[in-house]
Amino acid sequence: MSVTLDLSVLAWFIIFCIAVVIGVFLIILLRNCLKVVDKVNKILDSNSESIEKTLEVLPSTVKSIDELAVSAKGTLDMATSVVSTVEDTVAETIDSFSFNAENVLSIINVASSVVKSIISAFSSKK
Repeated sequence: MSVTLDLSVLAWFIIFCIAVVIGVFLIILLRNCLKVVDKVNKILDSNSESIEKTLEVLPSTVKSIDELAVSAKGTLDMATSVVSTVEDTVAETIDSFSFNAENVLSIINVASSVVKSIISAFSSKK
């Protein structure tokens, strides 16, 4: 008995086997997808009332969030201007303090010179 095997027949057999394997994997994938969709449907059915309530409240919630964002922006702008004003005031106070500190040191220097002169005047009389 002699069996002849043609390469094209062998190639078609391999392609057929690969197609069968891919088909089995696709069937398994579709089956798993159907299980997931079934679970999602069960969850949606059991929570349909809550979902409906949420969808009813959603537009007013979005509007409130929008109003809150506008209010927060206004408050932030006001806070920025206050911080800017405080920063300017602090800078002016520091400059003024530096100028006043120099004046105080000059006054102390003059006062110490006056005290030294008075002490030297009383000590030289003795």
